[in-house]
Amino acid sequence: METFRREGRTEVKFSRGMVGVYLALGVMLLVCGLALIGMAVGVVSPGTGTADGSAVPGAIFALVGLFILGLGIGQARPTDTPVVADAEGVHVQGKCVPWSVISGFGTTLQGNALDKSHLVATILVDPSTVDAWAAQRRSAGGRRSRLYAPGVVGDEGICLPYNLAVGAEPLSQALEAIRLDVVGVSG
Repeated sequence: METFRREGRTEVKFSRGMVGVYLALGVMLLVCGLALIGMAVGVVSPGTGTADGSAVPGAIFALVGLFILGLGIGQARPTDTPVVADAEGVHVQGKCVPWSVISGFGTTLQGNALDKSHLVATILVDPSTVDAWAAQRRSAGGRRSRLYAPGVVGDEGICLPYNLAVGAEPLSQALEAIRLDVVGVSG
């Protein structure tokens, strides 16, 4: 809030902790996969004196490790700041949701009852705005990855990325305070 009042905008970036988890997990899986491949071709000794291991599981581990490592690198240096609030509206990874269509902010649990998934902050807007926002993202060739919330467009509105540096509830409260500040000034 104070940053918004001082600079006229505020940015919310990805969580450094989550970036670290992605990077560490990606490197670990990549190393395990390469070790399995090395054992299969006889470059790395499994300690038995014969080539042991399988190249197929090793390749799968290595590919999954590369994918997760790529996600971590993508979060470490994203092209767009995930969430920016300014006088115009809330910019979600480069696309703007104007204050005039935002009725508020809430928190939503993404996933089902069996899958304890992520609590995300949601911009509450009308269904036609959600549809237009989704169409705009598709037409602009927006990337699809785990950098985005599991359900970018939800029943209540537009879901913000779940792995931000600020938790869903504090983020929704801060954005609601900014919305009231902006709408109160312009209204």
